[in-house]
Amino acid sequence: MSESRLELQYRRLLNLYPQRQVTLTLEDIAIKLCCSKRHIRTVLQRMQQAGWLEWQPGRGRGHHSRLLLHFSEQQLLLQQAQQLLEKGQHGKAISLAGDQQNLLIKLLGQRLGYRVTDDYSSLRVPYYRPMPVLYPCLPLRRSETHLLRQIFSGLTRVDPTTAQPEADLAHHWTALNERHWRFYLRPGVRFHDGSELVSEDVVASLRRAAEQPLFTHLHSVIASGRLSVDVHLSQPDPQLPLLLTHVAALILPGDHLSRKQFSSHPIGTGPYQVIDNSPLQLRLQAFNDYFGLRGLLDEVDIIVCPPLAETDSHPPQQMVSPDQDRLPAAWLSSSVSDMDHSDAAGLPVLSPKQDEEMFPEKGGYFLLCDQRSPSWQSASARCWLREVLSPQAILHRLPPQVQPLWIPANSLLPDWHHCMCHPLGNRPAGLSAPQACLRLVVHRQHPEFKMLTDIMQALLQQQGIQLQCIEADYTQWWTGEGEADLWLGTVNFPIPEEWNVGAWLTGMPLLRTSISGGDQQQLDDWQWGWRQGTLSGKSLTAEVLAEGWLQPLFHHWMRLKSPGQAQGIKLNNLGWFDFSQTWMPPGTAR
Repeated sequence: MSESRLELQYRRLLNLYPQRQVTLTLEDIAIKLCCSKRHIRTVLQRMQQAGWLEWQPGRGRGHHSRLLLHFSEQQLLLQQAQQLLEKGQHGKAISLAGDQQNLLIKLLGQRLGYRVTDDYSSLRVPYYRPMPVLYPCLPLRRSETHLLRQIFSGLTRVDPTTAQPEADLAHHWTALNERHWRFYLRPGVRFHDGSELVSEDVVASLRRAAEQPLFTHLHSVIASGRLSVDVHLSQPDPQLPLLLTHVAALILPGDHLSRKQFSSHPIGTGPYQVIDNSPLQLRLQAFNDYFGLRGLLDEVDIIVCPPLAETDSHPPQQMVSPDQDRLPAAWLSSSVSDMDHSDAAGLPVLSPKQDEEMFPEKGGYFLLCDQRSPSWQSASARCWLREVLSPQAILHRLPPQVQPLWIPANSLLPDWHHCMCHPLGNRPAGLSAPQACLRLVVHRQHPEFKMLTDIMQALLQQQGIQLQCIEADYTQWWTGEGEADLWLGTVNFPIPEEWNVGAWLTGMPLLRTSISGGDQQQLDDWQWGWRQGTLSGKSLTAEVLAEGWLQPLFHHWMRLKSPGQAQGIKLNNLGWFDFSQTWMPPGTAR
């Protein structure tokens, strides 16, 4: 008899005997299940071996026996789910639970955290959404950006201490003149599939990057040798080594377009390789042939479990396994962004402890006025919007538990202060008519947007204006496709923050449609000055924010709770930490 058939028979017993303890004969069960007594005896023996029930046969023919059913329907489901989780089959376990996925919360909580077994260290962390796109060529959110830097390498990378570019795949480079650079590749570097990195891979990757606004001045990229590449520019860029640290310039295999499922199961040269990526689990493993220092953490499992966030009123760090060989998970959070709490009142009060790291977010929420909308053609109209949807007005309506986690923004970075150059605002004439309506676009799968847009709708309703909220795919939102009056978004700037602010302002397609009011020459001048280093990211921000097309809203408090005695965990600007630097002292976990 198959396992599924046995489970069906057990459930039939539960329906027949809901009290779960009964005295009866073997013949009674056989009649009710329409089976022979011999078959029922075998079935009961198998169920007893599985631990589902206890059968104490009476002595002699016709004597009553005792049947004790150990598991309710829910308990049986949990046992089966636990067995699947022990095998690492998280997807099957969650699928098994169906509409009772809240029953898995305790089991998943017990499996989250840091575990060391036979010197093999693994970390399981919860996350509220899958990450099917791990491809540098496409628009990326902050978590994907962090993961790509664990999976891929670039010609250069940013030194986290000095915030300057340093050698990565290129061990040396030189500017032959202001428009001609040569990069020399490390020999013996291998991709995760064992193939060797050669200059053709770099050429294909940089030509791919040249299609994006930040890299349009890459006039040509040529292999000058098996392990050397020449980059010719259409305009000078003294910061080219820093530009090549950008996630869009990460190096892929030259033939990656012909590889199936490359977007979800990419092949890179970084310290971690993708072992599995499903809608319910992303599993990374240290790459033993990494050309740098091999990662200290052997495995990272990112468990995708929306029910975990939707039904539990405690943050993930409260989930501690009773097992002695497993320590609590790292709790990653920028306010509620990574927890997806449906009830904001259940959020923890801001109270940093010894094992937590906190700092104001380098970035945050922003509102963008679409320059194609007739509502924002005057600066006074944009100033009026800033007054109605001010960070202070929104903060006042946030749940009390959320308010300490959000900081009203005066600019794109928390220590910058910029303002509009038009202090007085006037309501747009087109929004004075009855039933006036504004369209605001957000991207899908962001838990805080609903809370924000509800407040914005209420504030505009007081002005007699209806706010229509539209959800778009992230790629559609990133590129600014579709008709909208307003765009709501969030951004996080890696180090060096000021340079990355400039890269974001001049490189993101959505912003490029509006921050200059549609003045393409102004946008080109900004990008030229930023590339040459004559216009800093801070100065560029001041010019952009002065006209009010872009309006910062909030910074979060970034928080990370380290799992027990784990070492090397340091919160970065993207709300994660470097897996390769994380380790557990010997003897900490058994």
